[in-house]
Amino acid sequence: MPLTQSTRDGHVLLQVSGGLTIFQAAEYKPQLLGASDHADDVLELDLSGVDEIDTAGLQLLLLLRREAAAQYKQLILSSASPAVQSVLDMLRLQDSFNSGASAAQGLA
Repeated sequence: MPLTQSTRDGHVLLQVSGGLTIFQAAEYKPQLLGASDHADDVLELDLSGVDEIDTAGLQLLLLLRREAAAQYKQLILSSASPAVQSVLDMLRLQDSFNSGASAAQGLA
């Protein structure tokens, strides 16, 4: 399954694999926002399995970040695939998804 939800260290962990493009955005949006609604204080996002991302996928990540902040929750990007890292680097958005976990992996 391309999007799985579990718990890690007492917080919600979402793992996305496969594409994060316009073709998946409509399907993933309610699932990602629902997970954010149900997270306590921290929502962790593992994008290590994402093999393709486009602007629709990026918009979805930015929406998730905004919604988490509006709910006073922390969004942690625990790992990113080379495809995701490339987009974040190209658009200089590394700081938008910084965290203690991501800083160690070069995302901050």
